[in-house]
Amino acid sequence: MNELQTKAALDLEWRALLTGVADFAPGAPSHARIMGFAPADALPEARRRHRRTEAALEALETGAPLPSLGVPAVEDALEHLAKGGVLTGEELCEVGKVLTRAASLRVYTKEIREAHPFLAELLYVDPALEPPRQSLERCLDERGELRDGASSELKNARGRVRAARKDLLDTLGRLSQRFDDVLREQSYVERDGRYGLPVRSDAHRKVEGIVLGTSSTGATLYVEPPAVTAVSNRLRMAEGDVEREEARLYAELSGILRAVIDPLRTGYEACIEADVLAALCKYATVVRGRALPVVDEARIDLRRMRHPLLARQLDEVVANDILLESGEAMVISGPNAGGKTVALKCLGLAVWMSRCGIPVPALAGSEVGWFAAVLTDIGDNQSIERSLSTFSAEVETLAAMLSEADDRTLVLLDEVAGGTDPEEGAALAASVLEALVERGSAVAATTHYERLKELAASDDRFRNASVAFDFDEMRPTFRLTMGVPGASSALAVAGRFGLSARVIERARELLSDAAVEREAIVTQLERERRRAEQARVEAEADAAAATRLRTELEEERARVRDKERARIARESSELVAQIRQARTKLRTVSKTLDEQAPDLAEASRSIDEAAHLTAVGGPVDQATKTKPARPPSRYAVGDTVYVDKLGANAVIEEEPQDGAVRVRAGAFSLKVPLGQLRVAKGGAKKKAPKPERKAPKKKRPAAAVPDRVIRTTHNTLDLRGMRVEEALEELDRFVDRSVGGAGEDVGFVLHGHGTGALKKAVRDHLALADQVASRPAEQEEGGDAFTVFRVR
Repeated sequence: MNELQTKAALDLEWRALLTGVADFAPGAPSHARIMGFAPADALPEARRRHRRTEAALEALETGAPLPSLGVPAVEDALEHLAKGGVLTGEELCEVGKVLTRAASLRVYTKEIREAHPFLAELLYVDPALEPPRQSLERCLDERGELRDGASSELKNARGRVRAARKDLLDTLGRLSQRFDDVLREQSYVERDGRYGLPVRSDAHRKVEGIVLGTSSTGATLYVEPPAVTAVSNRLRMAEGDVEREEARLYAELSGILRAVIDPLRTGYEACIEADVLAALCKYATVVRGRALPVVDEARIDLRRMRHPLLARQLDEVVANDILLESGEAMVISGPNAGGKTVALKCLGLAVWMSRCGIPVPALAGSEVGWFAAVLTDIGDNQSIERSLSTFSAEVETLAAMLSEADDRTLVLLDEVAGGTDPEEGAALAASVLEALVERGSAVAATTHYERLKELAASDDRFRNASVAFDFDEMRPTFRLTMGVPGASSALAVAGRFGLSARVIERARELLSDAAVEREAIVTQLERERRRAEQARVEAEADAAAATRLRTELEEERARVRDKERARIARESSELVAQIRQARTKLRTVSKTLDEQAPDLAEASRSIDEAAHLTAVGGPVDQATKTKPARPPSRYAVGDTVYVDKLGANAVIEEEPQDGAVRVRAGAFSLKVPLGQLRVAKGGAKKKAPKPERKAPKKKRPAAAVPDRVIRTTHNTLDLRGMRVEEALEELDRFVDRSVGGAGEDVGFVLHGHGTGALKKAVRDHLALADQVASRPAEQEEGGDAFTVFRVR
């Protein structure tokens, strides 16, 4: 960053914002990565950062949050490894943790690959890292020490060390008992890896051996007896074998990792990226933020924006709408401590956060355009070292800004030109703002100068905005209002912060009449605006309550309707089951009743009535449908009517009942819904002829289905696409017509192949019917997709 950009970072408290985000990082590398965030230098890079954050937030919203891996820092170890170095056990252990985290990340990306392909590709981990991970896991424990099972040589060498150490301790124990009378104490000492006995100096001649040292008083000599020397030498040799084997294993494991150094570095970066994105998602959850798209135009449209630092610390923060475009200036006025500077910082932080891919605490629909530079002058620039007063330092900053500003620059000025004579300062401030706007910059400036507030009335490039003061509560509202200038309310603020009423009253007397009148008008306007705002909020609350009540009513109505439909469907299913059971019983006894014509006729009528109950449009079908009741019938017995279903005229035989009526068309007598009847042309009426009583049919001899049968449209029933229950009802009606003589003696049932469930149900059902014989169709008859039956 150049000097102006560095000043902007300080003015906007950028490091404090990054700290608030980095606090959610699960590991040191991700924390450092976030603290190093700087705005993207180019628009494509800014959009790439936005895309990755947006993808992570989408995964969070769909119930697939990124794992917090907490990957450790291994940059130095990987660099040492790449240069051919051998890692220590501790370093290998840390790399092993990275490989374990990478394995977890690989599992996660595999699970989300279909739903979130961009995120899965962004966090890709090479499967080639799995064998090295297994090798490290097999050879190292959680402290980074080699396991005995890392190699047979290591296991044997450590076994020899343990045996030699045991021999050494046993030898020292025996010697301690043997020389108990000349020892200072029953123990042994170690000096530089050698072991000795604490012998009194006046009796050292009784214990042969090498003197390893003396006590500080000289009263004790530490003597290594020859027997201990031999065992100690053997121990040292075994320990040397262990050290050499451990060094060999460390080199071997380092070589395994060096062979996959590139995938290892890529996997390590993927883990850090996952931790960074997980931190951004947690930050977004806390501040209720979202990843704002970076658009081409140099404009800012923030909806319900809250200051990021305040949103991180407080549950409730006043939200504001802020709109600013290049080539225009927004002049923010209002009382001190009212939130003017907060509004400035919101603009600058929103631009930089979007360029970094950090979620912004604003509503959906907000947009941030591409600003190549954010220039700020917020706070006191006084410098004793450079002999600069507050005003001279500000002028120096303004001069630098004017030399750098263009149509891709956002300029934020706090109390511009406020440290000098008010009249000259106002003129200078107006001139600076005009110069910046002429360069195409987007400018936001806070001020108490009336001259700047008046610019919006004469120049379309300037717009007023204000933060208000609640004179009833005597406190600022922190709410930004676009298009309205604000009063400074200096006397009210002074009173709030403890200045005596007498001093304030005297100051009020010293104001000019114009100033008093202007203050009164602005105060009244603010009160009216607040009343209108309160009315709007109450109206929105009432509308939301009405919508909520309407939704609840609709949901309750739907629950009642669904409950009633379920009850009707349940009762209908029970009725259908009873009817099917009755039909089966009737067919079972049909052989016996066949010889008794009157009884058989009665049974046939019962079957017809049962079929009618389950037919489309019948009572059962009507019970499962919610249709409005039809008006009373206007048809009478004997009327000639036109039946839509038949496409022909028919005569009404019975009085209408339950929305249906029985009609006769030629030799057919059937019931049809009243909605399918129309008055026949000519409106002629005639007495319904009495149905002729047919002589009972003679019982047909039982016959098998012939080998070859001709299939036509008249003797074929198509059940494809139906549910099993619906299909069996249609099959029963089809068989009934054939058995009753209304159909042909031979029938074809088309059930298709499908899963085979419908075919099995049809054939099982026909096998239970005593009136017909059935078999699968031959290839010439349509194949296994058909079943053929013949009336017995």
